[in-house]
Amino acid sequence: MGKLVPFQPPPGVFKNGTPYQAKGRWSDCNLVRWKDGKLQPLGGWEKVIGTTITGIGRAMLTWRDFTGAKWMAIGTNSNLYVFTSLSGTASDITPVATSGPTVAALVAGNVDGEIGVGFGTGDFGGVVTKATVTGADITFADPATITTATTALTDATTTADTVPATTTLSPDGPTPFAVGDEIEITGSDVNGGSNNVTYVASSGIRTGSHRVVSVTTNASSGLSTMTVGPSSNATDGGGTAVYGGSDANRLRTEAAAGNGDVTIKRTRRFGNENIATSSLVLEASSWIFDLWGENLVGLSTADGRIFEWDPTTTNPTGQKAVVIANAPINNSAILVSKQNHLFAFGAGGNKRKIQWSHAESNTTWGATATNQAGSFDIDSYGEILAGRTVGDRILVWTSTDLHAVDWVGMPYVYGRKKIGDACGAISNRSMIGVGDKAFWMSYGGFFQYQGTVQPLKCDVQDHVFKDINRVQDSKIYASMNPEFFEVTWWYASSTSDEILKYVTYNYAEGWWSIGELCRTAFAGGSPGVYDNPIGIADDGTVYEHEIAVSTGKRTTNQIATTNADVSNFDRKLVTGTDATTDVGLCFAETVMEIGDGENIANVTQLVTDTSGIGDNGLRFKFKTSYSPNGTESTSSNYDLSADGYTDVREQGRQFTYRVESGFDQFWELGSIRAEMSAGGRR
Repeated sequence: MGKLVPFQPPPGVFKNGTPYQAKGRWSDCNLVRWKDGKLQPLGGWEKVIGTTITGIGRAMLTWRDFTGAKWMAIGTNSNLYVFTSLSGTASDITPVATSGPTVAALVAGNVDGEIGVGFGTGDFGGVVTKATVTGADITFADPATITTATTALTDATTTADTVPATTTLSPDGPTPFAVGDEIEITGSDVNGGSNNVTYVASSGIRTGSHRVVSVTTNASSGLSTMTVGPSSNATDGGGTAVYGGSDANRLRTEAAAGNGDVTIKRTRRFGNENIATSSLVLEASSWIFDLWGENLVGLSTADGRIFEWDPTTTNPTGQKAVVIANAPINNSAILVSKQNHLFAFGAGGNKRKIQWSHAESNTTWGATATNQAGSFDIDSYGEILAGRTVGDRILVWTSTDLHAVDWVGMPYVYGRKKIGDACGAISNRSMIGVGDKAFWMSYGGFFQYQGTVQPLKCDVQDHVFKDINRVQDSKIYASMNPEFFEVTWWYASSTSDEILKYVTYNYAEGWWSIGELCRTAFAGGSPGVYDNPIGIADDGTVYEHEIAVSTGKRTTNQIATTNADVSNFDRKLVTGTDATTDVGLCFAETVMEIGDGENIANVTQLVTDTSGIGDNGLRFKFKTSYSPNGTESTSSNYDLSADGYTDVREQGRQFTYRVESGFDQFWELGSIRAEMSAGGRR
C-alpha cells in the first residue's frame, strides 16, 4: 500500500527555463485560468454577429450613447465599422472622399508587418522601366507581358478634385515589382477637362511617385497583387493602389485624342538592381479609438488623420466618419482627456510632439491667450506610440521611455515629465490602464506603473519573448477582462504572421498563464454596455466570450460535439454550423517526483479535489522518465472517476502530470493527492 502524497501547485505557469526547473509548479497550459487557487477552463465563446467584415480587425471599442443605445466599433487595416447590437450586422462607416482636393478617402493600411529593404525601409539600384501603357494596352517588361482588355471605359468622368483611391494591375505571373520599389507613373493624367487619366474599373490612381508596401502571390493562380502607397502629387487624395485582379480590373488609360500613353517605372536609389534587407520594418496598420462625449473618434495609423462619427444623427449607420476640421494630420495616436481636450500624439508628423484642442471643442487647435489649446515636444530619443489615462494623469509611451502629462491649468494648461527610462512600449496598443495602474509589454519584458515605473516579474517571460514573431511586433496588443482581474497580451508567434498566442497576467493574484487563440482585437467586458468580452478572429468573425449557462456556471462552448472527435478530446471552434478549426486542448501540466527523485516511484491512484465534474469531463495522463533528459514515455488516458478516486499504474523517477478537458462543461480542480510508493534506485 502506497502513501498518499499531497500535491497542489500554486496558481499560474512557470516557464522560465527547463520543465524540471518548474518542479512543483504548473509548467504549461492552454485555455485555463486559476480562480481562488483552483484550476478551471476559460469561459466559452460563440459567434454573435451574422456578417464578417473586410480586412483584419485591429481595434475595438464598446460604449453607450446618451439615449442608452449600445454601440461597438471595429477598425480593420482597411475599413471602419459600427454595430448596434451583438445580433446585428456591420455598418460600414469607412471615411470616403468628399468634394475638394484636401479631403480624401481613408488610406488603407498594411495587413502585416514587413521587413524593409535597402537603407531604412527604402532600396537602392537604378531606374528600370517596367511597363508602358499605350491607349488601353499595357506591356510589362521582364518577367511578365500582358495585354489588357480593350473594352470601352465606362467609368464616370474623374476631375482633379475627385481622385479615386485605388488602382489594380495584374501581371500574368509573379509581379516584376518588389517591396520598397518606387513606382513612377508618368503620362496621362487629369488635366482640366481632359479625359486623359489612368483608370481601373470605378477607381484609379493619379500620376506621380508611389512606394510599394506589399507584394503577394496567389499560390494556386500564380497571380500577383501589389499594394502601393499614396501619390506624391500634392493634389492626390491618397489611398492605395492594389495591382491585381481580373482582366477587367487591370490598369488602363482612356485614350482621348491619342494622348493615352502612360509609362510605369521602378526607381531605385543607387548601385545595381539588388535589394538589401533592412533592419527597419514596415508596420502593420492599426486603429486608436476614444470617445468625444457620445461620439466615436478614431485614427488609423496608416492614415494619420482624426475622424469622428456621431451616433445621434438621422440614420447614423448610413453616415460615414468624417475628418475633424482643423485637427493636425499625420498623427500617431489620439486620446480624450478628463478635461475634455482631444490629444494628438506625434502631431503633424513630428514623432515627439503632443498637441491638444481647446476644451470642449475638438475643432479649435490654434493656441491663443483666450483658449486652452496648446502643444509641446517631449524630451525623448524615441517616438511617441500612444497615450492612456491612468488615474488623474495621462501616461505617454514612446519606443524608449515613459512620460507623464499632468493638468496644471492656465496659462500652460498641461505639463510634462519623463518618469521612466528603458521601458518603452513594443507597440502602440501594448499598454493598458487599470484604474490608477498601468501594465505594458516592452521589447524584452513587462512593466507596471503604480505611482512609479517598476519591472513586472513574469514567470513565462523567457518563453514568450523567444516565441514572438518580431517582424509582427506592431500587432501586439493588450486587453483586459475585469471580471477575472486579467490583462492579456496577444501576439503573433514564431510559427505565424497573424495573432495566434496570448499571455495573461492576473493582477489581483499575481499568476501568469499562456495559450493559443486567434483574436486580432478584443474588447473586455464593460458592465452596463456588453457584460462579456468581445473578440474578433482573423476571418472577421465576431465572438462573445465567457458565455454563461443557465446555472450561472461558466461553460466551454468552443467545441462542437457533433463535429469533433469527442473520444480524442478534440476541440473544434464553432463557426456557424461548421466546426472545423482545431483550437487545441484545454490543459495544464506539472512536474512531480518522490523526494529528490533518487528512487523509482510507483503511482497507483489519484485522489482529486474537484467540482462540476460530469461523466468524462476530465482526463489525466502521465509522461514518465528515469532521468531529466532520458527517454520519455506517455501513458494512456485516465478518465477521472466521478468519486474522485482514479486508479492508475505508472512508474518512473520524474513525472509530468497533465490534466485535460475537451467537453462543453465547467469544472474546477483543487488539490491532488497521489498514492505513491518508492521502489529501488535502478
